[in-house]
Amino acid sequence: MKLIQIEPNRVQNAIINGVNSPDYRFITACVSRRVGKTFIANIILQVVALYPGTSVLIISPDYSLSSISWDLQRQLLDKFDVERERDNAKDRIIELSNGSLIKVASVSRVDSAVGRSYDLIIFDEAALNDSGGQAFNIALRPTLDKTSSKCIFISTPRGDNWFREFFERGFSTEHPEWLSIHADYKENPRVHDNDVEEARKTMSNAEFQQEYEANFVTFEGQVWAFQNSCIQDLTVLINKVINEPVRHEIIAGLDLGFRDQTAMVVLLVEQDEDGLNKYYLLDEYVATHRSTEKHAQEINERVDIFQLDYIFADSAAAQTRYDLAATYDISTVGAIKSVTDGIGAVGAVIDNNRLVIHEECAESIYAVRNYKWKGHVDAGAWNIETQKPEHNRASHCADAIRYAIYTYERSMGGIT
Repeated sequence: MKLIQIEPNRVQNAIINGVNSPDYRFITACVSRRVGKTFIANIILQVVALYPGTSVLIISPDYSLSSISWDLQRQLLDKFDVERERDNAKDRIIELSNGSLIKVASVSRVDSAVGRSYDLIIFDEAALNDSGGQAFNIALRPTLDKTSSKCIFISTPRGDNWFREFFERGFSTEHPEWLSIHADYKENPRVHDNDVEEARKTMSNAEFQQEYEANFVTFEGQVWAFQNSCIQDLTVLINKVINEPVRHEIIAGLDLGFRDQTAMVVLLVEQDEDGLNKYYLLDEYVATHRSTEKHAQEINERVDIFQLDYIFADSAAAQTRYDLAATYDISTVGAIKSVTDGIGAVGAVIDNNRLVIHEECAESIYAVRNYKWKGHVDAGAWNIETQKPEHNRASHCADAIRYAIYTYERSMGGIT
């Protein structure tokens, strides 16, 4: 750092100390923009590569972002005149004369990075790719098979996804090898108060919290503000519904996919003390690349287990609904398709904590946390009538929830 005339700030020192400590193998740094997280990670990685015979990896969400670290690594090697035996820009592999290897890859091509053990992995802008957690668990975690090997995850947050789960491990006694670091814009020594105030005025609150305050609670474009307190263990309630003869009103929402996922959610409906409907999401079924017969088997299991009163299905999938009825004796009700009205109705339920989700329904939890409006939302200029939600992993269970709650509220719940 002295040789390149850089004085590390507090966040950079914290990351350095975490790597130097023998107590930690996994360091998760959730920090705001422009505090030098990618730069310091690359410095650390190159220092490790200077030890003979080591292997280090930088993994980024996509090819474009991986180019930042690739270029920086080569600049640092050139500055210190480090000898290289191989410098392959196509495969993004650098082999040093000391026998060490530097590899740069993206999540979309994570398979190209496996096949060797790593001494250090840097996961840059980790939260920007929903597949990052799975890529680490399945492909990269097994490559950290040395007792001294480490991994650093650095990113600004993007709502409640795998990066938050990894970050929270640093505060759990169940994960003693994990360290978590959090820092907002105040840790940037170059920040000016006038710039921050200008950002507050020109950005939405969600965007400011995400980019400047490194806040997990919300993210730019988030559709619903679902509270973690509404994720509960509903095992006792589920067993009561299944085993006791007392009748409960049980409904389901069904989003029928073709190339996309098919998603089904099962909800118990009760009235609270104010006479408003409260929904308990008890079970879910999410699958892709399955035949109609396989989907029908799963749906029928839930019909039998929960004695479903209604299944509100995507009314646009008329042929599939007909096939389910004619071939598999599964009757569905066409859901009311108004997207904006439906999102608003579910939003009112969520805002008043009237949707509780069983803690084992991972896809439904992911959906309500990560359902997002398409495109950018300007501060003070957002209009729900002009916005459409993004079509992604979160949208399938979100649509199933919307079909069930909005159609029930409009047609059977007394709401007009």
